[in-house]
Amino acid sequence: MENFDYIILGAGPSGLTAAYCLAKAGKTILVVDRNSRPGGLSMSYSIEVNNQQHIFDTGPKRFHTDDPIVIEFLHEVLEMDVIGRSTEVYFHNKYYTWPLNFLSLFKFPIFLALKSFADLLFRKKYGKLDQKMFENYIKFRYGKTLYGVFFKPYTEKFLKWPVTDIHSDWASTGINRTVIDSRIKSESLIGLLKNSLLPNKIETEFLYPKEKGFGHFFDVLYQLCLKTNQCKFLFDSEIENIDKQDSSLNLRIKSENFLATKGLVWSGNLNNLLDLIKNNPKIDSSSSPKLNYLNTIFYNFIFKKEHVLHKKAQWLYVSDGDVLICRITCMEEFSKTTTPEGFYNFIVEVTDSQSQPVHFENAENLSDKIIEELKSMKFISHTAQPIVTKIIPIKDTYPIYSMNYKEIFNGAHKQVKEFSKNIHLIGRSGAFWYNNSDHSIRMAIEFANRQNKNSQNDFDHRSYFGGSH
Repeated sequence: MENFDYIILGAGPSGLTAAYCLAKAGKTILVVDRNSRPGGLSMSYSIEVNNQQHIFDTGPKRFHTDDPIVIEFLHEVLEMDVIGRSTEVYFHNKYYTWPLNFLSLFKFPIFLALKSFADLLFRKKYGKLDQKMFENYIKFRYGKTLYGVFFKPYTEKFLKWPVTDIHSDWASTGINRTVIDSRIKSESLIGLLKNSLLPNKIETEFLYPKEKGFGHFFDVLYQLCLKTNQCKFLFDSEIENIDKQDSSLNLRIKSENFLATKGLVWSGNLNNLLDLIKNNPKIDSSSSPKLNYLNTIFYNFIFKKEHVLHKKAQWLYVSDGDVLICRITCMEEFSKTTTPEGFYNFIVEVTDSQSQPVHFENAENLSDKIIEELKSMKFISHTAQPIVTKIIPIKDTYPIYSMNYKEIFNGAHKQVKEFSKNIHLIGRSGAFWYNNSDHSIRMAIEFANRQNKNSQNDFDHRSYFGGSH
């Protein structure tokens, strides 16, 4: 049996960062990942066409942080380019820049514009209602009209969940993630209008690798982990069983046993961890409600550039609830190094429920429908056909914040700690918190600091990342 100080489940942003920070402090690490390579939700893929490399990220990715701890870590790993930002939304058959501005309202159909303005007079009544509900939170800040034509259809399409059972944390974290810059006041329609009427010019800056896409950062971080000579990686692997052995944890992986003497760090689906520990006699997990996650299908398209009509935004949100497309990511808008001359590479995201999947197992059947939707949006020309389509289905891409998600998570966390206080939850899936790669890095750094005795304080990631009500 091989012994390690820590065994880490997941080689994504949080898992790799934790492994590197612990290894630098002399700890021995085993990282286990279900994929064949590191990166998790931050992988980039290379597709070769006629000896030219086309780079695709796993959806929209860029480092956007003013946290000095994260910035220092990013520059320690890799020198990167500074890029700007561009985000759009598509609804009612038009493209709008995001965050919305005063002029956006004048592009609305006249009845929508008038109703949106009128909402400013009547929105306060929603402030008296339960602000933990997504519906009330959005109506109070953006008005009933924008809620109905954009936020509600997009949210139900994306989450595959009734909007009346969505916690407002989904809205506040989502707005924070989309707006990015804390200097832009966009917590309400009034805030957006004030920012538009009396604007302070803000050029938000982001970091992005100079080559090979966003995932290149984590490929380099993986190599740095290996160079410490303290890390071992097992890919195409999952933890099959967990037993306690005094204060250590005995894990079976591919029919072999490995001992974690100081702890197991879990950044994967928390339901899977609960299934592994459910045989513990102290825990009654048979009737425990499950946390809800989404799966996502990423359609990576290569088109001739001349056939793409709308080339403006790094990513584009599509609100129409009757279409499959949730979001489009355009690689050239992040870095021209990702896309050879004369081509335009973009990624279409389609989400699917884990509890009631519809598309995930038959993802290839949706390609033609997605192309027709792109044509109807005038994103591509009516005669356009992809040169290459690469379909990548990925599990556990987003947590779903149902109204009772905190109670379920707290119950799950309690079960984990009853089994062993040496199991630690980090990352988007493990900590069940909708965060950026930046946030996952900071969470992992703070975890490693505590384990390395560099800090005694618990890191309140929910407050730090914003959105917790």
